[in-house]
Order: sequence, then structure tokens, then C-alpha cells
Amino acid sequence: MEMPWTLARDFAEACARIRRDKLLEAAVAARAAQAEGKDWARWVKEIER
Repeated sequence: MEMPWTLARDFAEACARIRRDKLLEAAVAARAAQAEGKDWARWVKEIER
């Protein structure tokens, strides 16, 4: 694919940002899955801020 280097750089940065966001979402979901009982309610309160 032929494109100016500035567009290629922006594209690569956007791809990296998407990968980081997906990793962060997975980490948050994994942490939420570990919550039990009152911890779950407290976690939801923290997220809603």
C-alpha cells in the first residue's frame, strides 16, 4: 500500500492505540470478574464516578 510517510505514521499510531485500548479493556474485565459480593457493588460505584 502506497501512502505518504505521515499517513503511514498516523495509521501505525492508531493501530497501536487500538491494541492498547483492547488490552486495557481486557484487564478491567478480568479485574471485575474477580470481585465478589460487596466488593462488586463497591467496584461498580468506583467505575460510575
